Parts: sequence; C-alpha cells; structure tokens
Amino acid sequence: MAVRAKAPARQARSGSGLAARHAPERSAEGSAMMQRWARHWLRSCRDMPKHALRLINDAGAEPEKQVHAFRRLMKAWRSLLKLAPDSLAEEARAVRAEIRALRRDFGAARDAVVLARTLEDALGKSLFERLPKPEGEAGSPAPSDLRPRLEAARIKLGRLSVEMARWSVAGEGGAFLLKGFERSCRKTRRRLHRDPLRMSLKRLHASRTAIVDLGYQLQFFRPAEAAEFALRGKLAERLRSQLGAVVDLDLAQRHLVTLMPAGHRAKAEYKRAEHKKAEHRIARRALKRRGKAARLARRLLDEQPKTLRARLGEMMALREPRRVKLS
Repeated sequence: MAVRAKAPARQARSGSGLAARHAPERSAEGSAMMQRWARHWLRSCRDMPKHALRLINDAGAEPEKQVHAFRRLMKAWRSLLKLAPDSLAEEARAVRAEIRALRRDFGAARDAVVLARTLEDALGKSLFERLPKPEGEAGSPAPSDLRPRLEAARIKLGRLSVEMARWSVAGEGGAFLLKGFERSCRKTRRRLHRDPLRMSLKRLHASRTAIVDLGYQLQFFRPAEAAEFALRGKLAERLRSQLGAVVDLDLAQRHLVTLMPAGHRAKAEYKRAEHKKAEHRIARRALKRRGKAARLARRLLDEQPKTLRARLGEMMALREPRRVKLS
C-alpha cells in the first residue's frame, strides 16, 4: 500500500505571533541594544540626585515652584527604581525609602499651597475670601522655613549619589526593565479594578501612586515607543491629574469640616456665610473628577500587561535609548 509522504512542517511566518515579536531581542544586535537600555537606566537613576541638587540650589527659584518640582522629581526617581533588576533590588528599596522621607519633609509646605489653590479654584475668589483661614495654612511657605529642610536634603542627596555610583548592571540585559514595566501595569490594573466612582479615598490614593509610576516609566521608554505607547503616556498623565484633583479636593473638604462651629446659633451663622454651600460645591466637583478618572482608567488599561510587555520589548530591541526629561 502506498504511503503518502509526510508534508514538511509549515514554517511560522516571520511577522506574526509573540515569537516574532521577541525575535529582535534574541538576536545579537537586539541583545546589544537591550544592554544599552540597561546602562541607560542606570545612568538615569544616577542622574536623579544630581538634578535634584541643581534644583534646590537654585537661589532664584520661587519656594512654591521649587517644592513642587522637587517632589515631582522624587516621584520620577522612585518610578525608575521600581524597574531595578533583582541584583539591585535591596539597594533600590533602601533608596526609595530615603526618597519617601525626602518627599514627606516637604509635604506640609506643599499641602498648604495646594489647599489654598484648590479652595479658591473650586469656590471662586469671593466665596474663598469669606472663609476663615487658620494661621499658616493659606500661603506659600516662607523661604526661611524651607532652608533647614533644603540643607538636610542636600546632605542626603549627596550621600545617595555616592552610594549609587557603586551600582552596576554588568551582565544585565534589558529583560529586567520589561519585567518591571509589566509589574507596574499589573499593579495599576489591580489598583484600578474597582470603579474610581466608588473607591475609598485610601484606595484612590494608592491607585494614583501606581498611575504616577506607570506614567513616568512610559516617559522613560519614550524613545522606543510607537504612537500607541505615546497615547498611553498621555492617558496616564491625564488620569494622574484627575485622581490628584480628587485627593486635593478631599483635603479642602476636610479643611472646611474643621471650620464647622459648635452650637445651634453658630451653625446657623455658618450656613448664612455660605460655608455649607462651599462644601456641596467641592463635593460635586470631586464626583465629576472621579467620573472622568473612571473613563480614563478603562481606556488606559484596555490591554493585558503581558501583551504590552511583548510589544515594548520588540521596540526596545530596535531603537536606541536617549535621555528624556522626567519631571
């Protein structure tokens, strides 16, 4: 009986599937490019304390803007450190703890500015000016108040810069960057699993932190990004802004609660002074921001982290890294 010869196995087309997407990374040229990305990550992390020192040494900067820019830079640095390889995991966690302390040192000064700006923006100038403002909460921080904290930050940043100079990514490819990026995507999806319209403020604040990290990481990978990833970066920035506004409005609501006087007559006067109206106005604005955040979250997280990692890996293996401004 004649036996039909087995047909040769069909070869996979070069342009299809995840195997093809990973092909550039497996090639010698792709591997060399990924190693350049690893070194680029280390340079970027080492540059962060130097950027921060230049920022706080700027004697001509306005204190309010100086504090805001410094805290944003610390967030960007934190987001890069979350991409660290396993060989530097402990060192990266230690530096992130130092960064958290640096940001908290300037938190009260920043909150005072945010509170005044949020109240005036939400209520209008006329109603805002009729509200009593506790001492020390309504204006920009005085330069003299910031000086000791700035000096302490200089010392800490100098020490961290020396410590990070000893870090090395010798022998590392860029796989750790993709692993860290996928981890950030999964964390963001997990944090935003619940609808921002119904999310507690504590969960919403944690979601905002995850979005901040993902947004800065998308900026870091920008030289490798296609238009799709650039769009995701913009969505992350818009989502961060909406969630940040909700957090700021909550700060303003809590401030208004502290103004509520005791006693029946005092409460009647409180209502006549339109303070109650101010509370309702801020609550409505916060609800509107939550709704916008919910819509943006659905657009940003419409694809699986594993798929995004595969596409980013393909692009990184083909494109040279370059410096981007993270602030």
